[in-house]
Amino acid sequence: MLKNMVTDKQDKNRWIVLDGPVDTLWIETMNSVLDDSKLLTLQNGDRIALTPNVRLLFEVQDLKQASLATVSRAGMVYLDLDELGWKPCFEQWVSSKVDKYGQDYADRLTEFKDKWLEKVLTIKKTHCKELVKTSETACVRSMTFLFDAMT
Repeated sequence: MLKNMVTDKQDKNRWIVLDGPVDTLWIETMNSVLDDSKLLTLQNGDRIALTPNVRLLFEVQDLKQASLATVSRAGMVYLDLDELGWKPCFEQWVSSKVDKYGQDYADRLTEFKDKWLEKVLTIKKTHCKELVKTSETACVRSMTFLFDAMT
């Protein structure tokens, strides 16, 4: 896929999304493409030079085995969902409703959040014992999916 992208003569930006854990094999394979030469060496010996319009986007599972050099060369930023919180997820969902249902509807969803959602999440955290641990973000996403299914 990368060979096709770098040989394509169009001036469009091309993106490849890579996901999963950053393990030692991955680091060894990617080190050549992450240095200044931007040259990817494949296991069969082929070498592919990245063109200026080709971008790699890393959506990594974790950075447990990555060195600081690998993280900085790839420009990786790790966001833990618990640190980010559930509010951006909820706000994005509410904003997606404005075009379909209007601002009044979005305002009511925000009122619902202010009145009930935060209280329910606090009760879940302080008074409930979960058999399977869930994050607040996962709970809010499940609530939005259920709400969408009923509308």
